[in-house]
Formats: sequence, structure tokens, C-alpha cells
Amino acid sequence: MNNEDLILKACDMLHEWFDDNDEHDYSEKEPSDIEYFVGCMLYNHFKFEKAITTMQTMDIGLDFIEAGESCYVEALYSIKQIEVKDDLEAIDLLQDHIHRALGLYGSDKMALYLVERLAGHINTLEKIYKGKVDRRTVDFEKLANKSTIYKGM
Repeated sequence: MNNEDLILKACDMLHEWFDDNDEHDYSEKEPSDIEYFVGCMLYNHFKFEKAITTMQTMDIGLDFIEAGESCYVEALYSIKQIEVKDDLEAIDLLQDHIHRALGLYGSDKMALYLVERLAGHINTLEKIYKGKVDRRTVDFEKLANKSTIYKGM
């Protein structure tokens, strides 16, 4: 299975799990949360060498993990099978994943809040890798107020 299929498999499994009439519920659930949390799982899997010290990992909501039960473990297993040749390929995979989410939920800006925050971080990380931003100068407050959702921006 290729990397994109592994990502889609993780998303599909989690959507099916959480779309079961609230049997598996967590706080403030939005459909796009699945794509956001899968994005966090991807980010944590890649362990970006040039990530800002305070952003070496991204937290996945404990209530999401607990509600996901065995499905979360299966989705994580799918993510752990992903292999990339370098961090820029990993960033591309994450950006493609984010763009798919934007296509799915693009008409609902509130639903995309977390996905857009992830996009801003990943796009900033890309700029760090390409030498366009010094990671010591990244202002997260400014970044949080200005989401950069387009690949390569």
C-alpha cells in the first residue's frame, strides 16, 4: 500500500468508528477532527529534525485517543507503515493530506479551525527547511492569527 493509501485508510477507519451515532464520542467533535488528528499522528511519526524545540511533537486529544480505543491503535499502525526519503517528502505528504481535508470541509470554516492551524504550522516548517524562515524567529501568536493554508505559501 502506498503512503497516500495508508493515510486514507487511517482516516476512513476513524471516520467509520466515530460516525456510529455517538457511541464513540469525545468533546467538541467536528468531522474534520479526524483529518486534524491524523495530521498530528503523521507529524509525530516523522519526527522533523528542524522542528521548533517546543513543537517536536503535537498533542493528540486524550479524549480522542480514549474514544478511539482499538481503532486509534489500528490507525496509528497504518501511519507507522509510512516511509519517506526525507523531511521535505514528509512535509509534502502532510500538505497533500491538509489539502484533501480543505476540499472535504472547505465550505465550513469553523470545522476547519484545527486543520488550518495545522496547515499554518506545516507551511512554516516547510519554509524553515527551505531556508526562508529562521526557526528562532517564528512567532506562534502571529501564526495562530494568520492561517496559511496554501501549499508553498
